[in-house]
Amino acid sequence: MIIDIIVNHKKYILNVHPLKRLLDIIREDLKLTGTKEGCGEGECGACAVLMDGELINSCMLPAIQAHGHHFTTIEGLDDQHGEPDILQQAFIDKNGVQCGFCTPGMILAARALLIKNHHPNREKIKEALAGNLCRCTGYEAIFRAVERASAQYYGESIKEEITYDNFLSPSLSEREKEWVFIPQHIEDALHFLTQHEDITILAGMTDIAPDMKNKKTHPRKILDINSIQELRSILLSEDEKSLSIGATCTNTQLMYHPLILRYLPSLSYAASQCGAVAIQNRATIGGNIITASGAADLPVILLALGAELVLRSHKGSRVISLEKFFTGYRKTLRQSNELLTTIKVPLPDPHAIQKFYKRGSRAMLTLSRISLGCYLSYENHKITKIRFAAGSMSAFPERLYNVEKSLLGYPLSEEYIKKAADEAVKNLHPRKSPAFRKEVTRRLIERFLKNVNVT
Repeated sequence: MIIDIIVNHKKYILNVHPLKRLLDIIREDLKLTGTKEGCGEGECGACAVLMDGELINSCMLPAIQAHGHHFTTIEGLDDQHGEPDILQQAFIDKNGVQCGFCTPGMILAARALLIKNHHPNREKIKEALAGNLCRCTGYEAIFRAVERASAQYYGESIKEEITYDNFLSPSLSEREKEWVFIPQHIEDALHFLTQHEDITILAGMTDIAPDMKNKKTHPRKILDINSIQELRSILLSEDEKSLSIGATCTNTQLMYHPLILRYLPSLSYAASQCGAVAIQNRATIGGNIITASGAADLPVILLALGAELVLRSHKGSRVISLEKFFTGYRKTLRQSNELLTTIKVPLPDPHAIQKFYKRGSRAMLTLSRISLGCYLSYENHKITKIRFAAGSMSAFPERLYNVEKSLLGYPLSEEYIKKAADEAVKNLHPRKSPAFRKEVTRRLIERFLKNVNVT
């Protein structure tokens, strides 16, 4: 496959395998060895680079998705004389460097932050660097280095990153055209799905890339849907009763899109709890649903919000409620010739309360040990609508119908709050650590209900 990319403002035309990682292209083909490989699964940040100014993990980006983009590596930060820039010098001055293995990723993560937020506070710096591991320097020195660069107006001094203007598909050989498909429109994708069996759909790669690295997945044919712009939109319906979210919208889009912030703040918050910045910039809402993982976060809050899924095939479209979509661990009702195109979420009632909770083994960047999505409407001193959903309990996220039944139509009193919490304990069947998961879920349900302001 022939791809065109720009790396550090220099154009390259390369002949590479469609699934070759950007990390390997940078190190092997371009001989830019500042970018390191640590985990190879998107957890350590050693391979972090900027793609069109946004932080990504280069170990998770295949060549097919690198085509037509501009990348910045650590080598691209030096001035014309090879001297370190302000941010690099700050890391040196504040002793933010020891072995140096993680440093390139740390610096690029800091650069991505300072481009968007010229003077971040300490908490924002911690969030921005949360996906970059360091085991020898100590984070305090690194935080001070970022603060030093901020005080020297580093963010304001950065010229806008160049976005490559080439939106054509990469050039495929005749043999590659038999197993690599890059549709520009939904109809093209549906055609490929109809004509070919055993095809792996690529979007954000945050699930598939680790599985490929660990040899759990061996794609025979690939369908890259990242070029389909129709799947990246977030729109208010004409009747203003629902939001339509494209399947390849990223977590970052969900976190900051004005319509999501206005109507579905719990979804925005849930997206912010999934991975670090480099993951959020790539992970998609559709991927988080289609993988049907019991530990997935977005389906939990989407269940509580009453979401529906639009699946399309060459025969037409069908709409399935999310609560009926999962059939088992990593199993769904999606047929092999169907593409998840849209997640439809009804607009909440004007005074509805929505909330997402997540608990894991550490404070940040953790898989859920327990997650809970909550939605409640209250009128005339009675609950008129209520939905609870739990994740990381069973094979897939699911609604807590018995808890809902114990509250619907009743006043929000201590008696009914206790009854609802008791129902949760009775009807949950966690696969692991059942006592712990039940007790935490009980407390989260009580916390949500007790904090509802019904005046």
